[in-house]
Amino acid sequence: MKYKQPRVKPIYPLYRLNENEFRIGAQLGITAEFNDPEKQMWELAKRLDGRNLREVINEVRELFPELTVEDILEGVQLLDEEGFIEETFKDNGKKVPERYKPNVNYFSRFIGTEKNRYDIQQKISNTTILLLGLGGGGSNILTLLAGLGPKKVIILDYDIVEEGNLGRQLLYREKDIGKLKTEVALRALKEMNSTIEIEAHNLKITTPDDVLAFAEGIDLVICAIDEPPFIAQRIVNQAIVRANLPCVFGASQVSRGRVYTVIPKVTGCFDCLNLQYSINDPQFVEQFIGFRNINFSPPTVAYAPGIYQLTAAIVDEAVRVITGYAQPRSLGTQYEINFEDGSSFTHPTWSRNEKQCPTCGKGNISDWEIFQYYENKK
Repeated sequence: MKYKQPRVKPIYPLYRLNENEFRIGAQLGITAEFNDPEKQMWELAKRLDGRNLREVINEVRELFPELTVEDILEGVQLLDEEGFIEETFKDNGKKVPERYKPNVNYFSRFIGTEKNRYDIQQKISNTTILLLGLGGGGSNILTLLAGLGPKKVIILDYDIVEEGNLGRQLLYREKDIGKLKTEVALRALKEMNSTIEIEAHNLKITTPDDVLAFAEGIDLVICAIDEPPFIAQRIVNQAIVRANLPCVFGASQVSRGRVYTVIPKVTGCFDCLNLQYSINDPQFVEQFIGFRNINFSPPTVAYAPGIYQLTAAIVDEAVRVITGYAQPRSLGTQYEINFEDGSSFTHPTWSRNEKQCPTCGKGNISDWEIFQYYENKK
């Protein structure tokens, strides 16, 4: 029998509307209404509480002798297809700390009877993450990671805490002003979640080797550095391609944020994106040159609620890549979030250009004008 101990997911209410109808769920888009005047489905759903299915079948058939075993299994399958039931696994054989059980309950939404919701949290708890940057993005990303519970986090940054950071980098306190961000973050994460192993390195990333020095044993990189613009992302991109490590990139603009993910040999890399723009946008190189030539140094533009929208999307995207609990939204595309109205959309996708990309493919860097402007400042 396919089903063993199925249950209606405890995250969904099961309730009657009237003598003829009942519902499962109470959230817009996750609610099903059943017209069931004979109450056969209702009695079945009530009994799907984690006990052995054979026991449930026997009880339902006592109430409704006209139903066959096959009839009842069809009812269970209908509920399964609607996403309302799961198998009653007990921690997947390993005790899940109480702090992560709300995560597990959330993941229950995304699994059916063939998967185990505990496996998703287990994947997170076995993951080692390299976090680059502890500014407005990275400091808040670290806080979110503390709640998720990866096995280990390695953090890299070179800056100190300044008063101007405190409006959005809520990992830090007034007493931390003047201290290295790595030292403060190390202490803070240990206080938030002592089960996570953490390393902190005071280092400014200027070459791919600076990242590659920490690549061994890493499962995922999160890039939260964006200075200097574009150059920093390209340095990290070169490193993660060489190390064959997936990386979630994130950056904030004035009132929007972007997330994109590079999985080497699967998606296009950052340089593939440069190639795509070079091929399809006749003003791309001119725009890049113009931007670089003015040495634009804007004031800090950061609104904490907007930064939290962006960092939440970055961390969720990292979890999607690690676990596959849901389809990632930023593979080979830029996922953009509008802080002003809460909307989001994806840019046109870009694919891997294996023949022409000088970083993840077999291309020649000298064939593309854009790359000389990464190397040469005005």
